[in-house]
Amino acid sequence: AGFLVRQAAAEDPMMPLDLFRARNFWAGNLATAFVYAALSLNGFVVGVYLQQGAGLSATLAGLATLPITILMILFSSRVGDLAGRFGPRLFMTVGPIVMAAGALLLLSVGEPFDYWTQVLPGVIAFGLGLTLTVSPLTSAILGAIDTSRSGIASAVNNAISRVAGLIVIAMLATIVGGALDLDGFHRAAVVTAALLAVGGAVSFAGIRNRLPARSDVG
Repeated sequence: AGFLVRQAAAEDPMMPLDLFRARNFWAGNLATAFVYAALSLNGFVVGVYLQQGAGLSATLAGLATLPITILMILFSSRVGDLAGRFGPRLFMTVGPIVMAAGALLLLSVGEPFDYWTQVLPGVIAFGLGLTLTVSPLTSAILGAIDTSRSGIASAVNNAISRVAGLIVIAMLATIVGGALDLDGFHRAAVVTAALLAVGGAVSFAGIRNRLPARSDVG
């Protein structure tokens, strides 16, 4: 709160608050807070549970989410092109919802543990949703601000994503109920899905597609 008061009063603020007058900027950053909180929660819980609960090695637990990275490498540029044509709103709405479905698929994790049927489907859905979300999200936020201020706009968005991740990890014990056992893992999956659903709803309600400029030649 003190930081915001200082930024509002400073002649040369580190974070100019007038950036948030742009609709897609504030809506995109609000969606970022929910989506990246979910990403941090899911990444931490899955990595730890696969080692402590499912008994995988650290290497295998890391490789378990590799399909997410592969999907993003393969399709992010294509999604960026489509978002440029049709606008970011649809992608920023559908993407988090698909990720939420992926998080709920992790509720199938149980005993005996099987990665291929219990984890991989959720990981693939999560990767597809993330691929649909990231490029349009970045484009919407930076596109709402004059290019001369794109550096500070990007920095603000990055800071919001990191702070959201820190907050949700700080609340981890409350989310999982004190222990990251199977029940705690399932609770974390539900909270992850809820955060992502809110992120999708914020995007649907707040993001506006930029309309092409009308030609004066008739």
